[in-house]
Amino acid sequence: MSKIRNFFYSNLFRVSSLNSLSLLIRIFTGLVSSWAISRLVGPSGMALMGNFRSFTSSLEAVGTLGLQNGIVKTIAEKQKDKKEVYTLLSTVFYVLLGFSALLSSCVFFNSDYFTITLLNGNMQYELAFKIVALTVPFGILHLFFTAVINGFSAYKKVISTTIFSHVFGLFLTVFLMWKWGVLGALLAVSLLSIFLFCFSGFYFTKLVSVSTLLDFQNFDFNQIKKIWVYASMALFSAIVSPLIYIYIRKLIMQFQSLEASGFYEAMNRISSFYMMFITSLVSLYFLPEMSKTIRIVDNKPIIYQYYKTIFPVFALGLVLLYFMRDTVVEILYTDEFSSVSNLFIWQLVGDFFRAATLILAIQFFAKRIVKTYFITEVLSFSILCISSYYCIQNFGLEGAVMAYAITYVLYFLAIVFYFRKML
Repeated sequence: MSKIRNFFYSNLFRVSSLNSLSLLIRIFTGLVSSWAISRLVGPSGMALMGNFRSFTSSLEAVGTLGLQNGIVKTIAEKQKDKKEVYTLLSTVFYVLLGFSALLSSCVFFNSDYFTITLLNGNMQYELAFKIVALTVPFGILHLFFTAVINGFSAYKKVISTTIFSHVFGLFLTVFLMWKWGVLGALLAVSLLSIFLFCFSGFYFTKLVSVSTLLDFQNFDFNQIKKIWVYASMALFSAIVSPLIYIYIRKLIMQFQSLEASGFYEAMNRISSFYMMFITSLVSLYFLPEMSKTIRIVDNKPIIYQYYKTIFPVFALGLVLLYFMRDTVVEILYTDEFSSVSNLFIWQLVGDFFRAATLILAIQFFAKRIVKTYFITEVLSFSILCISSYYCIQNFGLEGAVMAYAITYVLYFLAIVFYFRKML
């Protein structure tokens, strides 16, 4: 046990040091962005931005077909076999290029529908959907480039790309918001993908031969089949989750107001800042370590270390945040957002159980437990939708975060029940 503990600490600190700078910059730029959004576009603008970001996230998830994890895993395992690697890369490249063109056409010619559905009928923002339609291929190829770079274990390049995306994205968003308000903020989300494509593409060409990549003779659709298990799991959550949050915001708009939806988005942004630490740590360290073991029961020591070291610190942070909630809201937002303080208790309860579940649920990916993964995901999304509708209708804005807490309490109990023998 002491050997496992020493190994855990040495690797944990190594991973944390590699990723800490990137995380700090992501959080800093997120905080500054929230501060700027609250002052330049207000609660209603934040609500519209939330819907637009969720839409673009789903769009990119659909466009990449959830293949990133499969790309990373295949390249990491077979990077010495150049023929196998280039067959995979060429196949994925052409599939993504063709599919992204199809998505672009769909969004461009239906921009009026998306504007009415997602942006509360504000047709002056239709231009944002036309621009995002044109930039979709750039965003999708950027994610493809990043997955390849990650697969070759070029961590510094991945981290520098992440840092660039958040720092440049902050300046671009603030500048365009200052010039054109909400429309500028929406355009920034779209235009950023072009710059990211150029930046990640530069590193990509240092690792991959472009001429070999473009050689259509390497195309083999069977390569997609080999990594489809990973793709299907990632794709489902990446598409459905943003759509559900769009649904929740629209419920708030329906039963409360557009501004109330902005308060909900403001709470979600705060939550994303601290959840980023624990989700990154689990994906960067715990997932690879759990993937190395043969049986699920072999992961018990790793899980116990998480609950003994990481989770208590996270829980303490939630308690401190609750008592500092008024100060946090006052620093990040304007006086218009004072209602956000009332949302903390339920949001923090939900995040507590979400973090408690994270280390167990990650085993679905580590051990490729596909069927149970889909069952639990469908169950949790269904509970979130149903409880959100009921709670928002009966308890107003606070009902949205109540539904979030209810969902993750029940999800935690379901996951613990499934892994009860191992625990």
